[in-house]
Amino acid sequence: MADQVREVKQKADIVSIIGERVKLKKAGRNFMALCPFHSEKTPSFNVSQELGIFKCFGCGESGDVFSFLEKFEGMEFPEALRYVADKAGVKLEAFRPSREYAAREKMMAILSLAAEFYHYLLMTHKVGEEARQYLKQRGMWKKTIETFQLGYAPMSWEGLMKYLMGKKGYEGQDLEQLGLVIRKTKGGHYYDRFRGRIMFPLTNQRGQVVGFSGRLLEAQAKDSPEHKTTAEQGAKYINTPETTFYHKSELLYGLSVTKQAIKKEDKAIVTEGEFDVLSSWQGGVKNIVAIKGSALTEAQIRLLGRYSKNVSLALDADQAGEESTKRGIALADKLGMNVRVIQLVGGKDPDEVARAGKERWKRLVKRAVSVYDFYLSSTLRRYDSTTGEGKRQISRELAPILAGISSQVEQAHYIGKLAKALSVAEEVVGREVESVSLKTTEEKSEEVRPVAEVEKKEKVLVDEYVLGLILNSEGEILERVGKLETKWFQSLVVKRVVAILGEKKSRRFLQDGEWDIGGFVEELPAELQELTQRVWLANAATQSEAAAGREYSKAVSSLRQRYVRDRLKSFADKIEQLETRKRLTKKEEMSLKRFRTQFVQVSQGLKALSQ
Repeated sequence: MADQVREVKQKADIVSIIGERVKLKKAGRNFMALCPFHSEKTPSFNVSQELGIFKCFGCGESGDVFSFLEKFEGMEFPEALRYVADKAGVKLEAFRPSREYAAREKMMAILSLAAEFYHYLLMTHKVGEEARQYLKQRGMWKKTIETFQLGYAPMSWEGLMKYLMGKKGYEGQDLEQLGLVIRKTKGGHYYDRFRGRIMFPLTNQRGQVVGFSGRLLEAQAKDSPEHKTTAEQGAKYINTPETTFYHKSELLYGLSVTKQAIKKEDKAIVTEGEFDVLSSWQGGVKNIVAIKGSALTEAQIRLLGRYSKNVSLALDADQAGEESTKRGIALADKLGMNVRVIQLVGGKDPDEVARAGKERWKRLVKRAVSVYDFYLSSTLRRYDSTTGEGKRQISRELAPILAGISSQVEQAHYIGKLAKALSVAEEVVGREVESVSLKTTEEKSEEVRPVAEVEKKEKVLVDEYVLGLILNSEGEILERVGKLETKWFQSLVVKRVVAILGEKKSRRFLQDGEWDIGGFVEELPAELQELTQRVWLANAATQSEAAAGREYSKAVSSLRQRYVRDRLKSFADKIEQLETRKRLTKKEEMSLKRFRTQFVQVSQGLKALSQ
């Protein structure tokens, strides 16, 4: 099996697989992108086709095509292996999934069957007629219902149970663990959690069903005494409880369907409800998702950040929605997202606006305002700007926000807008903002590391930089290594790699002037592979051959001078140690004389290197 894993990895097109999920740009021999695993403004995420790896020099995340899919898509290794093998055209033999993986696959199969059951009842069965008519009144197209796999849970205590337990043979405890059924307090029997509801399958970004949200379709039927439930059943919406697979703070409704549109538009619109997503999608604005819960979470923002760093919030136009927008702005901004706000006109939510007129909805999306315009209009709407007290409250709320604008030009713009809205001089608002800035600015003392620690780190970085330039020198690689002395390097790991490069057997990785970096790394001892990959990737040539040659010469000269200076310091320390003694033995006198002579010789050598 190990040989097959290696075969799949070698035949996999890591650039294509990662490129389907992250917007890659060619950079020399490799590809770069904004890292999907942490927030950043400047690309530091690298993908190498030659090495078959990815590496982010910002957060340190790295690995091969399998580990990328495990982290990005949440796949287990067996699933990632099968996915990549299929892409690479490799037929896996003797594949034995682990017990844990098999158990997980069984649970995912149950959820998928539940979604199919609900969808069948909605689309085909007579029991779903009332639900079909309801969705028709809401303006839902058949294509939309099929794309998002909407369903219907009948007003029955055992509809889903009979299908999954009776026909498919699954255990009640499995269904209970997935939140599909509820166990009675007495008797140990189960009954369906979702009854008489339009069903929205909740999927992860890969389209796998992980839970459900059910909207009440009709008034709750009168429960018989033995089937009395909590008030949950009468709620307008009920969701799958937290399970191993479903965590509402990490899920975005519709993402598996809309993620490609988000990538294409390079923007994600965030709403609050399932129908917001569906109506917008029908109206032509497809780069949209809905949060599960009352506010946008850090996990949801990081998930969106894999597809775009631009977010437009379109939360409900009420006080609760406004507060959710503010929390979302603060969190998204903190995580490095570019945030705008869609101001809803003609409806309380995107569903109403889009159903009333898709062109209006498209215009509102295009006219999304900056967060500062949102704060300004929101605050002015809540207070009376014609009274002194109202102006004081507005200023108290907005001054800290305006004080946080880093651009002086942008800050001056909003100071002017606020001054005009309050009918006061700009200088007055400016002084208020400046006052807040002075109060909130805290001097942060830089953490000073010991000089020796800084110097040691810098020396290691120089060693790695030289090795990176060597590995990227193609046909000249062995010639350059032959002129190096391992004693010049401080890093023991770099010394070992340079020594291996100098061995005759390394010549087989140089074919027709092309350096087989992948083959070389594979045959290195395991403890040397990560560093070699990293320094090669960090210095992959993006400059001309001549420029790279000049850079290499300067770096090696710096390396040699550093080595000589370190020797000089060593001699100086020894000389000082002997000279401070009152009496020297004959042997110590000879050592002192030798150290002085060596110091002079090395000094002359350093002078020659510096010329």
